[in-house]
Amino acid sequence: MKGLMKIIGMILGILGLSAKATAKKKAKVKKIDKKVKQIEKAKATVQKRKALVQTKKVAVKKAQKKKPVKKPSVTSAKKARASLKARAKKWRKGLYQRIR
Repeated sequence: MKGLMKIIGMILGILGLSAKATAKKKAKVKKIDKKVKQIEKAKATVQKRKALVQTKKVAVKKAQKKKPVKKPSVTSAKKARASLKARAKKWRKGLYQRIR
C-alpha cells in the first residue's frame, strides 16, 4: 500500500500536481504579478508626465509671437475711415492697451 502511494505521489510530482510543485508555481506567479504591478505603476506615472509635457508644449506654442502683419496702405478716405474704426474696435477689446 505504501509503495502504491509513493508511486502515485511520484506520478503526480512528475505531472506537476503535487502540493510542493503547485506551491513553487504559485510563488513564481506571485513574483511575476508583483513585477507586472510595478511596471503598470511606472507606466501610469510616465503617461501623466507625458500629458503634462504635452499641455506645456501647447502653451509654449501659443505664447510664441507671431510675425508682425504689415498694415495695408490707405489710398482713399473710405479705407482710412474703416481702418480707424477697426483700430478703435481693437482698442476697446484691449488689444492695444498695456498689460499691468
